Amino acid sequence: MYSRAWYIVAVLSAAVFLTAMGGGRGGSFTRAPRVQKNYAVKITDTSGKTITGEKFSWEGRIHFSGHLGMAQVVIPFDKVKDLTIGEKKERKIKVTARLKDNKTTTFELDVDSRCYGEARFGSFMLMMDEIQKIVFK
Repeated sequence: MYSRAWYIVAVLSAAVFLTAMGGGRGGSFTRAPRVQKNYAVKITDTSGKTITGEKFSWEGRIHFSGHLGMAQVVIPFDKVKDLTIGEKKERKIKVTARLKDNKTTTFELDVDSRCYGEARFGSFMLMMDEIQKIVFK
């Protein structure tokens, strides 16, 4: 009886300890994920600093995936000229994509989603709420 209780306590303690080690905002970022296609970008962050990079991805993907009203939408990078980040509302952030045909579409992304890339100095990672604008080259 006691050995079974001890086993349950040990398993629950290990689970709590291991989940507390999660990445989060200050996680252990080491390099950008590998992507199938190279996208060069110029990113302006909310402090006004710019990073010119390549091998850009959103959550390790080469498209944005968000919501337009009740619909889930996927916008491939091939169609995007630039992306302007707007207001944050709860756990979502409004973004406006200017497409290569010069039309625009506004949709929402998760505020804590991440963008990755490679710059001349090494890899970079930014959360969506840390970005002001992304220009695809």
